[in-house]
Amino acid sequence: MLLLASSCTKNESINSSESFGFQERFGPKEEELPAVKEMFKTYDLWLRLNFKDPKEVTNSILVQDVNNRYGATPMDDKAKPSAIMFVDTLLHNVSTDFVRRVFPREFFFVKTYNGSWWKQDIYVLGRSRLIVCWPNERLNTQPITVPETHYYQDSVLTRMVWGNLSGMLAQRMEGKVPGFEAAGMPYDNGKALDEIDKNFPGNSDEDIEARNREVSKLAAERGYISGSGSRGYEVDLGQWFSLLTTESYPNIKKVYLDSSEKRAAKYKILTDFLKKEYNWDIQAAGNKYRKKLDSFH
Repeated sequence: MLLLASSCTKNESINSSESFGFQERFGPKEEELPAVKEMFKTYDLWLRLNFKDPKEVTNSILVQDVNNRYGATPMDDKAKPSAIMFVDTLLHNVSTDFVRRVFPREFFFVKTYNGSWWKQDIYVLGRSRLIVCWPNERLNTQPITVPETHYYQDSVLTRMVWGNLSGMLAQRMEGKVPGFEAAGMPYDNGKALDEIDKNFPGNSDEDIEARNREVSKLAAERGYISGSGSRGYEVDLGQWFSLLTTESYPNIKKVYLDSSEKRAAKYKILTDFLKKEYNWDIQAAGNKYRKKLDSFH
């Protein structure tokens, strides 16, 4: 077994071997849809659209959702093509190298997840499985009218997916982005935010406005997208991923970079690193997303 393990490189998948008599456990079965099998072959990502037992959804390889009382229900067959198109479009906005090396292993699309008062539209299960309800019923999401362009048309849905996915990516990175943290100010686990809340405790419009103003000042001075970025590296990096994949450079520059030298420095470090290490022009993805989104309005 030591010889077997040492013969695998970091980017290679560990597959079963007929000579050892192992049964393939992870990946689409032979009867799965061709698009799903091709996606797995290209990206090493399993888009799961079928299950018989809800525990297949709530129990991943290493983590279980012990709080889910109602399980999950399978997607309707008629909804599967649009789910495939959505994920395929998302993946085409990311370099194949980044997906294979950093992305979670599974996207699990279901009709419903949990239920009653605990119904959830999207759920992160550990670091390797993202569960998405499809069609999604989150407030302000749109009905699927043109599946081919839904990724660009429904900004609430796409930003929700990236918002959850980005946190997973920050956890799954192969190491910290060199120089990224040092370009801003040290993380303090939210102490500065707590201090602002202490100094502006009221709920009047004036108090809320003053509190938000102080949080925005904190983020600009320390190089975070939002004040909550001060809580830690993974929170901060995740917010950068979410922003850059769904917004154009001119808008990012105007809102975030022009008002903060530290944010401008972190932007350059992160975008340069992703291009060099993963061949991913993340800003090109954001530019494309914003251009197409604007075309629908």
